[in-house]
Amino acid sequence: MLTANVVFKDEDLLFLLSVLMPGTADASRMLRIMREDEEILDGMAVLGVSPALFFAILLARVASDLTRQSFTFERSHGQTMALFDAGQVLRLLEDRPLRTYLTDMLVSFVRINSFSTSVRVRRGVWRKVRFSDFDIDHLLRYGSEIDESRRFPVYKRIADICLFTLGVFAPTAQPQAVPLPFPEVRSMRAVLRSREDYIAQGTSFYTLASRHREARARQMSDVLSTLAEKITLAAKPLSVMSARYLQPLKESPAGPDEPRIT
Repeated sequence: MLTANVVFKDEDLLFLLSVLMPGTADASRMLRIMREDEEILDGMAVLGVSPALFFAILLARVASDLTRQSFTFERSHGQTMALFDAGQVLRLLEDRPLRTYLTDMLVSFVRINSFSTSVRVRRGVWRKVRFSDFDIDHLLRYGSEIDESRRFPVYKRIADICLFTLGVFAPTAQPQAVPLPFPEVRSMRAVLRSREDYIAQGTSFYTLASRHREARARQMSDVLSTLAEKITLAAKPLSVMSARYLQPLKESPAGPDEPRIT
């Protein structure tokens, strides 16, 4: 179901109501019905609402698309291959907690954030450093500076970046010497990663995240473990979504009142 475990704002639902049922006399009653009947929301696919609803709709559309095809495309080592794995991808999307996780993950990349913290340069000398939450090398450096008990969001974010990159950007660079989890990092020099590097690091960090006590406390261990095991499969719906629905929005001209994905 499109709406399973996804919490939408009242403004989102009222927007849908105003578009599909303009002039409704009892908006509050209809709002209650929409919240109680997930099948109603599953049929409402519009733009102009919150990122959570937007990406939930796109993932639902991808799931619908995959019911009508038996294969997906995968690009590796400069070649594009057709793999007959659409059924496996569809079954993955039928996992409600995992689909909700993917929706929330996509929302988290709508806006990239940065933060500053003090890191030790050498004994007795500290320096304030700014980190980006969309930069694996920044997060590796940051993770090496904090205690393991606080690393869950870092593990999870690094893995999410790997999955997002695999699905949306389809990296093709040649492999390099990619840092292992939290070495003694002395700089935040960017490393050019290949598709295989993103798969390896995504698997590694989803595994670390799934085993962390915070994952158990948040009841996320199973979802994170599944992503660690099936990261390439989990990237497929993101690839379909990007190619069919996001790329055309990026390329088409938008008027002053039309949505544009940036």
